[in-house]
Amino acid sequence: GTWPLELLEDPARQPRVVTTATEFLREVLVGEHLGDFIVLPNGVKLLGLSEEEVLPQDLLQAVTNTSSVEELLRYFQNDAGLLSRYKAGLEYVDKTGEQRQALPKERRNLPARIKEILRLVDSKEADPASLYIAEMRLLNAVKHPIDGETIKTVCLRDVKDVMGQLASWTFYWDRHDEGLFIGNRGSGKGVHVDQVLWSNVGKNWRGHKLVAAWPKGAVSNRICTEFDDQLFSAPLSDAKLQALREAAKVVLLRPGDVYFFSGGTAHTALCVSEGIGLGSYESIVTLHPLHSGLCMQTCDRSSPCWLDGAMPQDEFEDILDEAAEQLEESARQLLKGGPGVDLHGACKEPTDEVRKPFEAPQLWKDLRASLIGDKALMRLLQEHYAATVAQCMTRSSYMRKQMSSDVRKAMRQLMHGRGFARSPHRSRSRSRGDSSTRAPPDRRASNVSASTSPQSQRSGGASN
Repeated sequence: GTWPLELLEDPARQPRVVTTATEFLREVLVGEHLGDFIVLPNGVKLLGLSEEEVLPQDLLQAVTNTSSVEELLRYFQNDAGLLSRYKAGLEYVDKTGEQRQALPKERRNLPARIKEILRLVDSKEADPASLYIAEMRLLNAVKHPIDGETIKTVCLRDVKDVMGQLASWTFYWDRHDEGLFIGNRGSGKGVHVDQVLWSNVGKNWRGHKLVAAWPKGAVSNRICTEFDDQLFSAPLSDAKLQALREAAKVVLLRPGDVYFFSGGTAHTALCVSEGIGLGSYESIVTLHPLHSGLCMQTCDRSSPCWLDGAMPQDEFEDILDEAAEQLEESARQLLKGGPGVDLHGACKEPTDEVRKPFEAPQLWKDLRASLIGDKALMRLLQEHYAATVAQCMTRSSYMRKQMSSDVRKAMRQLMHGRGFARSPHRSRSRSRGDSSTRAPPDRRASNVSASTSPQSQRSGGASN
């Protein structure tokens, strides 16, 4: 009663499964996932990100004490503390099959949204099975308990925290607006493209969920136009069945999975198991030139990846400002010796006036050490950094103006083939015989941007 089994069993449409946390984190840092969908089974445990470690106690208790979205909303309705602490989009499917949001303009008024969507349920205007809680966040910003960053995410720790300072070696990594998604059997998220052409790192704590992701470009645009905000729930029409057969990936996510895919093309998700489905996403743009280049096309109306509904230019420039700061931070690390510098597993400053600096779990320290000790990964990171900076300098007048002196200095260092500066924590020997097919020689960094021209980027496949 869900999606055709032959699509789920089709080897070409299945996700790429990795078995270790280190392998997954390596894919997040340097992998090319346009046309791919990467899953780490039992990843929440392997990364130290169980729901008990990540979610606030009041929210976890509410989810545990209910078995459907309708029950959860009624639970919220009777708890003033929950109503005053959180905000969320509340979605349902109307009689035409289109997903709609209750009181879309009342973004900070969770009590009114709950009252309205329950009114629709009680009056038989909305099927309770279709109710979906999207982008649940804190109503008011707070300081994150690990790094002191101002955030609205409900999550107390993320994949970004597992990475530590290595998280700076990305183009962009959002934690401020990370959202929580809660559904039940028959609900989910209709077909859409993310408002920024970024990727998503997801944690699926509870429930089984089907995800379909289409190839980027013409296919994605057509699917999004024809099925915009439509949920692919049973019974499927012939048109939706045909659309699923065009998907690049059709994936069944299981409880405990952590996964990684591009949100820059059409994708949809459907909860398919009994009880509450619970997960969250972190938005990320890696330094891989294909992904940073795709992100910079977000507001480019000449790009075949552009769709109406993209983030407005002024808001996207705020994203680019943060990306410029990220490039500067990684440049500082590079000039001091590379990502290994100052990786001690604790914040430089306390998260508040009383609390001691956060001490990373030994699991995280070991994972970071494994990544930093991977010479091929370090070489590939510097190549991707150089290629992304080159794109910023040549393809975006806005980003070109944001490039700091440290970024330009780091770029010159990379262009002269010096790579990461030496540090006391690294071996001073350099073996020219140490090669890897996953890490081409450093001299290729200057040529990567040429391979990511608009024509070459637009001809490739995509995961969604």
